[in-house]
Amino acid sequence: METTPKVSPERTKRQSLAFGRNLIVLALLVLAPALWGAAHGALTLRWPRAEATIVDANLRLHETRSQNSLDGRPDQWTSFLVHYIYKVEGREYWSGRVEPYDYGMQNSAGAKKMQERHPVGSKAQVAYDPEHPEIAYLEPGPSSFSLILIVIGVIIGFFGFWIRSLAKRGIGRMAT
Repeated sequence: METTPKVSPERTKRQSLAFGRNLIVLALLVLAPALWGAAHGALTLRWPRAEATIVDANLRLHETRSQNSLDGRPDQWTSFLVHYIYKVEGREYWSGRVEPYDYGMQNSAGAKKMQERHPVGSKAQVAYDPEHPEIAYLEPGPSSFSLILIVIGVIIGFFGFWIRSLAKRGIGRMAT
């Protein structure tokens, strides 16, 4: 009969502290670009506005087949593709940017709502960079994706600190 070697309480404490530290590092890796993107996105709220005309607005369906799918159906999501024309100081610009610092990510529900809000031929107020008017966003402010990343980073960081606090107090060690 084989016996399981006993692990010292000090070793499990060190392992728990290390795990908590690793979660905190992971949280920082998620939070750094998220906070940067949200802060820079918030700056676009101060940018001047110009009236834009929506030239095209489409939902694009993306589909992938995965070997790991339990039901055999493909994974599907949608993204909102839009182009608009606007004028700044008499010069016409063309753009397709929706949210600043969205890291190329949109959620499907948000994409569908954007299509409803911005049909072809409609007018919208876009925020443009006063120093580079060719940069404009249909929906200025922090992107929904950067805000979601902030929430995820905070949750991971919270659990990292919580696990470290439990380990320091010796709570949660398994009895052997």
